[in-house]
Amino acid sequence: MFQIKLETKRPKVDVLIASLEAWHIISTRTRNCLGRLDRADDPASTVTGTPIEKMRLSHLSRCEQADIFRLPNLGRVCYCEIAAVMVRYGWHFHDRWTGKPQPPALELLGPSLARYLERISLAAAARGERFALGEAMLRLYDEGLSGPEIGKRFGTTGAAAHAAIQKTRRTMDIRSRLPLAAAPPSF
Repeated sequence: MFQIKLETKRPKVDVLIASLEAWHIISTRTRNCLGRLDRADDPASTVTGTPIEKMRLSHLSRCEQADIFRLPNLGRVCYCEIAAVMVRYGWHFHDRWTGKPQPPALELLGPSLARYLERISLAAAARGERFALGEAMLRLYDEGLSGPEIGKRFGTTGAAAHAAIQKTRRTMDIRSRLPLAAAPPSF
């Protein structure tokens, strides 16, 4: 008698890499490594063959784990960020020749996985805290305080406060244009 094994597939959510960076899910370093150009005159010469502004998780899923892992300056922590996001949103890397899904990307890191995941969560928390400081500086600026006055309150220079305000505005603008999709429910 034949037995049919039903495989439940997790739904996939195709998220922009730029959105993941704006919402502090991945670091700027990770986004920059994914957006690294093989040819300076071709914006589509990234590892996925699409410009970083349009790159989605579906584009990354067509790559092999080894191709991503070999990106210059990527490192294990950045790879772990990518792998964790792929797992979170239901994607797998695929074999170049057969097109079949490879094992979950986090398995490549082996026993050191817990250490890398802890570093990722600490780095994401630090990015969130810096963004919260930038939001506080922006509120004070909107209330009429100058850059040097804000800098004195936060123990920085006026130029550093102004730079934090500008970065916060850019991030808030990107967040308004690129909302973060919720992760699909797990089964």
